[in-house]
Amino acid sequence: MHKWVEYHKWKLKSKTYTAFTSGAKAPVLMTRAEFGILGHFNKNKKSPFETFDMGGDGMTGYSSYATESVALRGYENSSLTPYRGMEGYAYTRLGLELRYPLMLETSTSIYALGFLEAGNAWNDIKDFNPFELKRSAGVGVRIFLPMIGMMGIDWAYGFDKILGSKQYGGSQFHFILGQEF
Repeated sequence: MHKWVEYHKWKLKSKTYTAFTSGAKAPVLMTRAEFGILGHFNKNKKSPFETFDMGGDGMTGYSSYATESVALRGYENSSLTPYRGMEGYAYTRLGLELRYPLMLETSTSIYALGFLEAGNAWNDIKDFNPFELKRSAGVGVRIFLPMIGMMGIDWAYGFDKILGSKQYGGSQFHFILGQEF
């Protein structure tokens, strides 16, 4: 069925970290911008591989073949993928995160954070609009233990309606194990 499916995938990811003061316990502002497009050479043979699945914690959700999960806190897993279950062929994600270290030891690091995020996914590249974004905000905490890795919990609120629904993202809790958003 998927014989000779050809595609091209383009992604751009950027993160910057800016400390507000010099010193170990300085608050840090992290900015993020991500864009992704999955194109095709034959409009009748769009690839089901390497598509984007957006929403939630980015760890689970709908997946078929080699779908890439893209986190957007404040929404359920896969809820921003176009029409739930159809593949996303373009996405954008923007974010600001203010981190404040609570404990910086060699054996353990703990920090609190507040964040603003926006993003969306589209089923067709021609529908891609980097200004048509779903917004969220929230707070969280991260703990880094060398033997275990990164752990954390975030509470986020999604402000916008989910595509094809009258339901808003609303209040969501997200757990982080071994990865960073």
